[in-house]
Amino acid sequence: MRAWLLVAVGGLAACAPFDKGTDRADVAHDVGTRTGTTPEGAPDTLDATIADAVTTMLRAPLDDATAVRVALLNNHAVRASYARLGIGRAELEQACMLRNPVLDLDARFLDAGTEIELGLAQPFLDLFWQPLRRRLAEHEFAAVQALVTDELVHLVCAVRRAMVEVRATAKLVLVHREVLRAAEAAHELAVNLHAAGNITDQALAIERTGESRARLDLATAELAAHEAKEPVQRLLGLWGAHTEWTVAGELGDDALAGVDLADIEGRVVARSLELAAHRARLDALAVHAELDDRMAWTPDGALGLSAVREAGGEWGLGPKLALELPLLDNGSARRAVARRRLAAGMHDHTALAIELRSAARVLRDRTTLLAARVRFLREEHLPAREQVVRTTLQTYNAMQIGVFDVLQQKRLQLADTRDLVQSLRAAWLSRIDLDELLAGSLPATALQPFAETTAPSTEATLGGH
Repeated sequence: MRAWLLVAVGGLAACAPFDKGTDRADVAHDVGTRTGTTPEGAPDTLDATIADAVTTMLRAPLDDATAVRVALLNNHAVRASYARLGIGRAELEQACMLRNPVLDLDARFLDAGTEIELGLAQPFLDLFWQPLRRRLAEHEFAAVQALVTDELVHLVCAVRRAMVEVRATAKLVLVHREVLRAAEAAHELAVNLHAAGNITDQALAIERTGESRARLDLATAELAAHEAKEPVQRLLGLWGAHTEWTVAGELGDDALAGVDLADIEGRVVARSLELAAHRARLDALAVHAELDDRMAWTPDGALGLSAVREAGGEWGLGPKLALELPLLDNGSARRAVARRRLAAGMHDHTALAIELRSAARVLRDRTTLLAARVRFLREEHLPAREQVVRTTLQTYNAMQIGVFDVLQQKRLQLADTRDLVQSLRAAWLSRIDLDELLAGSLPATALQPFAETTAPSTEATLGGH
């Protein structure tokens, strides 16, 4: 009896009240360590203080750091994540609690009077399984913590990706406006030359359609720039007057700046939050298998007090013992299921690690090659194109070629500028995917084939003929 009391006291001591604020603080600290931005707190409701803070941050043009702060403060998905953390903590507390005692009452009405039987029993074998149940719940809660952290890391990187799209589409609008100006100039020149009888109707029609094509492309680019703001606003939880924000800065020149590519596979595996959650689940499955093994022979039992009063007689008291006998179900099937789940989980864990290593290689190579493409365009190809435009203009001034040759080279230069913006956009999106992977979250696009984002045809797209 004394041993049982010691077990019960130990189980109750382990079930002291928990502070959910500590769980949030731990997750917030981990997110800050991985992403560089620590969530500033997430109350259960959006109060006036948060609304005022968001309004203040949105008054100035948004940079990435401020946008992430607003998202972590104002996005309802953050509160949903913290709610799931609270659910996990409550389930851990529940696992620490002892089962309630059972009171039963029987009454039999006889001619001589009423016979009454009372019983009060407390499940006692559960006291011995309590440490295993607590360990099982702790591992499951560790998995919840890892997954909540993963959700917040993914949100941070999703905001950064959305900001890249806003900047890239805004830059493309400027490029298309330049294209339209060039097309308008070509059309105006063609009209004058046609009036003087120097070009054919066909040549004039070509320049007219070149201008209309440029207008259509500009409208498409403006629509893309307008819609690029909406993902940011959804991620930041904005609506109404808060949607009148502007963006600060432009895409950086070097997508590889500040990233360490050494031993990237090992670092990705070591920091993976999904792997951490997987490990916690494997630990939970191992404890579950151990618990099923121990409970196979004595699944449940209760110890208590029984009281009986015969009809017209006195009360009789005595101990009460109830044991579940594993005669029809010895738990072999449950034990087999637990062992096979553990084995399957170990294989899934290895498969996930292999997938993470592959994603690390893919994103490392993709980001490196895209950054090299941007460097080549900026440092080699665009200066060469500028020289072609300059020498073409000099040749035109010497009256050796026509003005349409100059305009054509200008179109090609603008097409190359658009190619640079598209390549820079792709390089930064790949870099943010790589950052997210190194922060412990697997991006959804990491293992998808790279889709070419540059214009397929410079002439057709940019009004050439």
